[in-house]
Amino acid sequence: MRTSRTTLRRALLGFGVLLIASTSVQVSAVISHGMFDRLGPLGVSGLRFAIAAVLAAVLIRPRLTGRTRAEWLALLAYGTSIAAMNVCFHVALEFVPLGVAITVEFLGPFLLAALGVRRLRLVVFPLLGLGGVALIARPTPEVNPIGLIAAGVAGVSLASYTLLAERIGRTAPADRPRSNPLHDLTIAVVVAAVLTAPFGVAALPAVETGDLAPLGVAAVLGVLIAFGCDMLAVRLTSARTVAVLFSFDPALAAIIGMLLLGQLLDPLTIAGIVLVCVAGAATIHLASAAQRPAADG
Repeated sequence: MRTSRTTLRRALLGFGVLLIASTSVQVSAVISHGMFDRLGPLGVSGLRFAIAAVLAAVLIRPRLTGRTRAEWLALLAYGTSIAAMNVCFHVALEFVPLGVAITVEFLGPFLLAALGVRRLRLVVFPLLGLGGVALIARPTPEVNPIGLIAAGVAGVSLASYTLLAERIGRTAPADRPRSNPLHDLTIAVVVAAVLTAPFGVAALPAVETGDLAPLGVAAVLGVLIAFGCDMLAVRLTSARTVAVLFSFDPALAAIIGMLLLGQLLDPLTIAGIVLVCVAGAATIHLASAAQRPAADG
């Protein structure tokens, strides 16, 4: 009984941490939106990663020595997935509406959530959540295949990112404690900054003094806090649970878009938000219940 309650508390705590991450991402997107016309979405992404990498490296000072080859490969893959996820999603936004891009991107995490599930009730709720996401971000006939492909790659990157966040730290030798997650995240962000540096360099001539503060806030919110909370949530729960809980991102985006950007919600979008919230809450409960026998045994 105590074990099951602990599992549920960890799941609820993981959801709360993910809510912070999602809010940070959405607020960061709102802040960055005003610079897209001059710097381009890829330029903003590259500059944001560069600032975040410098801040994290100076403040965290990650441990670089004593890591195994497997640990370095996992960190390189983790940083690459972070970079690919952001770049591909921004490319998708150039060809398809935001709602379509988000819907296609979330096919990756939902596929991850469904893999390995053998109980029908655990399959129903991820599918219900996916239906809610589809209602929130309904595709239109004006969809460019290039945008769909880019969003699909972003979805694969997002699923890989979730899995790697769970794997990071478990590649250490058995006789050594797990590595500090902040150190791991800092190295991954530096990798992402290096990979996206060409976009940031290309945008530098257009950077104005007034862009520095928004870029800095976007870097802290959209990179350091968001990815840090994601990694913490995975360690509190599991990659599959986090993948399903990512379905709250579109719902939160719709709410923040209404509050900060004046985007009104239609009835189908409201229905989608309800479906996603119900699916997320049910998934937390069922995930903790499914883990109970193994934990008690």
